[in-house]
Amino acid sequence: MTKMPDLNLDTPKRNDRFGQIRNLPMWQGILAALPLGLLLIGGLIGGFIGALGMVTNLKIARAALAPTWKALSMVGVVLGAVIAYLLIAAAVTAAF
Repeated sequence: MTKMPDLNLDTPKRNDRFGQIRNLPMWQGILAALPLGLLLIGGLIGGFIGALGMVTNLKIARAALAPTWKALSMVGVVLGAVIAYLLIAAAVTAAF
């Protein structure tokens, strides 16, 4: 007989797009997904900057830092994403 493969139910499936956020505490998940709000405001440019901010926040959430430093760093990334979007939007508006 063939041996049954071991099932590891703790790891997220590859097609689970929100598995990385779902395994975080609620406050980290909210701060990690917050830059995606730029997608609603800014379309393609906002979505790109928001995705970069989300990836950065996910890396910060997985880092071995104290919760205070994680929260401050993640809020800084959100503010940085908003400022970057506003600067790019102003430059595009001024160009046209």
